Amino acid sequence: MTIETPKRFIATVGPPYVDESVRGFLGRTLSVTAVRNVATLLKLADATKPNAVSIATTMTDPDEIARIATLVGCTPQDIVSRTYRAGEFAHSGSESIDFFGTQIRLHFRETRYRRVSPRALEIAQYHRAPWELRPLGHDFHTKEKLLDICPECHRKLGWLRADVPFLCDKCDADLRDFPQPISPVDDDEGYGFVHGLVDPDPARKEAARRLLPEAWREFSSADLFETVIALASGLTLDPARSAKGAQGRGKSSQQFEALTPELLALAGRGIIGGEAGFACLAERHRADMDKRPQHYGRRKELGALAYVIHDKHIEPKIRKLLGRMIDADMQATSRDHSLRKGADAGASMLSIQQLSAAYGVERPILQRLANSGLVPVARAQNVQSPVRMSIHAVMPLLLQLKDAVSESVAAGLLGVPPTVLPSLVERGLIRRLDGPVCGLVAGFVAYSKSSIDDLMDKVWSAARPAGDRCRSIAVAARAIDTGETPWAAIISAIVAGDAGVFDKGTKRRNIRVSLAVEDIDAFLAGVACHLHEDPSASTPPEWIAQSTAAEILHVNVAFLSRLAGFRPDLLAQRGPGYTPYASIEVHALAGVYMFVAEIARRSGMHARRVPTWLRSNGVHPEIALQANRDFGYLRLAVEPLLDKLLDDTAAKNASLAETPETVRTRFLAALAAGAGPKATAEAMRLPYRKAKRWVEVWRKTGAVAERKHGYRSKLDAQEDFLRELFARRPTIKLADVHEAVTSRGVRTSKTAVWNALVRFGLALADRDARHAADVEKLLCQS
Repeated sequence: MTIETPKRFIATVGPPYVDESVRGFLGRTLSVTAVRNVATLLKLADATKPNAVSIATTMTDPDEIARIATLVGCTPQDIVSRTYRAGEFAHSGSESIDFFGTQIRLHFRETRYRRVSPRALEIAQYHRAPWELRPLGHDFHTKEKLLDICPECHRKLGWLRADVPFLCDKCDADLRDFPQPISPVDDDEGYGFVHGLVDPDPARKEAARRLLPEAWREFSSADLFETVIALASGLTLDPARSAKGAQGRGKSSQQFEALTPELLALAGRGIIGGEAGFACLAERHRADMDKRPQHYGRRKELGALAYVIHDKHIEPKIRKLLGRMIDADMQATSRDHSLRKGADAGASMLSIQQLSAAYGVERPILQRLANSGLVPVARAQNVQSPVRMSIHAVMPLLLQLKDAVSESVAAGLLGVPPTVLPSLVERGLIRRLDGPVCGLVAGFVAYSKSSIDDLMDKVWSAARPAGDRCRSIAVAARAIDTGETPWAAIISAIVAGDAGVFDKGTKRRNIRVSLAVEDIDAFLAGVACHLHEDPSASTPPEWIAQSTAAEILHVNVAFLSRLAGFRPDLLAQRGPGYTPYASIEVHALAGVYMFVAEIARRSGMHARRVPTWLRSNGVHPEIALQANRDFGYLRLAVEPLLDKLLDDTAAKNASLAETPETVRTRFLAALAAGAGPKATAEAMRLPYRKAKRWVEVWRKTGAVAERKHGYRSKLDAQEDFLRELFARRPTIKLADVHEAVTSRGVRTSKTAVWNALVRFGLALADRDARHAADVEKLLCQS
């Protein structure tokens, strides 16, 4: 391919230095030309991406490289060898670049800003490629800290102008006039090894690899450099930090700046120094051992070094090698020996971690067992140490653990409050476990899961599929006026067959949620036979759970939480764990106050009507948890009104049975039996607004007939007849309706019939529907 010769200009600085970066070299070539920035140079070379900052990774076109090389007077290979080809590590998948033949993580390269060493620029005026590596924050030869902010204009050094390497690209300040601190290194060989792994000079790189012991020689310079940075980063971690992020890997510029030449040399010595070098690295971690009180064993002694074997960026074989070196170091040293291994350690005594790994039991369960005092344990004295337990004491408990559940889990499986469980045990419905196995469950109270499963099987076998008229068993249980719902008596009645229940088929299978009741009166009668047997009736618990307190107050759990939160003076939470309420205080509160939910249930009216009804009778709320809602009333003020309302309702129901049957009376009778007004009106094809007025008038006055006022149409007496007629003949015409009415001796017009049908909420079928009915009739006759 013929390459077009670019426009000539003078650039005669010679070939690049062996360790010079491509950005620095191209910028230095401009120092003898009229061009002052690399972007212009790239445009002269007709580069498609004239971005000086990312040129080291984006310049891949051979033609472009050849044109640039012609402009600056070098060979294309001089430029290609200084570009960084992108890739990724096979073992971790991390993005990487090829840095002069060494694969390093892309994260390690400073891509945006320029970093320089003033003292090194005084020696030779060119930009060194290793200055772009963030973990190497000091110049190798001068040990000087790299400068990335101009001391004159206090702005970051960039690549806008790089024609003079020792000048600031913003203010042209001479950076050589601002030398930086020097970090001395005692182990020059160790530091030279680290720097040599990524040195652009192949001779220095080969010299670094000659220092490797036999065990490390199979690994590439890329894997070794990654390992060195991991080891050195662990030394920068705050010893008092938690175990999370224990490797202390650098992610920001500040964290990389903490990697001093001394730390890098110590990490390098840990690799090239064999056992002695690794021991020096481990000893440096042990110096901060007292600052790690939250750990023990190798994590306490070695800190981040103990976690390095979990670093995914390190080659897996190196991680195994480091693990062996850590084990050897821990065995060789005897410092604070009791922190890792006590005199009682042996085949018969294992730590919690070892027991967990060997038998597949979660560590918190074994920790609870150790804290319960139910089995003997052994640990070091006066220091934090592993806890060891005898295999012979733990093994039988692990077998029992398969059938053991905690109190909260057992209550959740059944769907009842935990306070009900003792009553179920005394009735023989479930079985409670005793002995050391209780130490393996939360709360140290255990129940047999197999006995709970047997009880649930008996309950489900007694339940039949639920119908449309079923109500939740939790709602039906509130009709038992015993304060706390007697779940033990209810379950006993279900198992004995005295209380019929139905299965709602819910996804969550427990008694409270999945069961329903059809005949509440029969259900209450069946439960009543078992109430006298309830052992908990005579000795109520001192502390009760939230759900139990809600049942006593006849409210839901959400309301109870708001009551305890807004009015702790009425309902304080002082009990242990999930039983925060005192039983005597909840019963006392229920004796003084009555809440809207209980009033609505007993009166049969909607909860929204309760405050209005009480207000009309001069009763105002004593408790209001929120604006215009969550009311509580004095029981002494509400009880007389409820008794009077129930007596009036009973009288109205009795008079309703003696009234001649009409559409209106049938509708009101259905409501008195517990049906919903809207669904009943829809089923009877009544306008809901009209049906609602009927209910309001009946509840207020007891009237079941339309009040007469003004002129009354003679067709009003034919309402039932018309409704039956429309039920038989849905597609009847207006003329046929008029004929049917007049045949009953009623003289009226078609207009009057139309108005009456509108008044009754009866609609005539449209023409298409009538036509379809006529066609079907003819087909049937033929």
